[in-house]
Amino acid sequence: METGDLSLESKCENLMNIVVESRKRFGKTCVDYDQKILLMENKLLNLQVETVSNYRFKPKNAVPSVDDESKDLEDFLVEISEKQKRIEDLRRKLKNTQDVILQLEGDGVGKKLRAPLTAEALLAKAKSKKL
Repeated sequence: METGDLSLESKCENLMNIVVESRKRFGKTCVDYDQKILLMENKLLNLQVETVSNYRFKPKNAVPSVDDESKDLEDFLVEISEKQKRIEDLRRKLKNTQDVILQLEGDGVGKKLRAPLTAEALLAKAKSKKL
């Protein structure tokens, strides 16, 4: 039996050696295959990137011109500055008008000049001073 066991054992060992050798050989082939796959994938990706970068896309809607917008924006800014200047002028005129009104209210000669110069008004004024 020992010779049968030895022959069986040697057969098993030979088969295991074959399995190990085939794994080594196919393992190297698989690694080489994986590397080649990665290399090809990279080449394809680079080709796709080049193709996409060279392709001119056409928009669905026309893009408005930036010059028109900048002109509109400049017109709008000019309009705003004109309105600000107008508001400042109105403030200045209002301040001047208020100053003039305050001066007129404080002016005694102006009050006398504004008083009516009719004879009846002068008589009424004189009577009020006597009383």
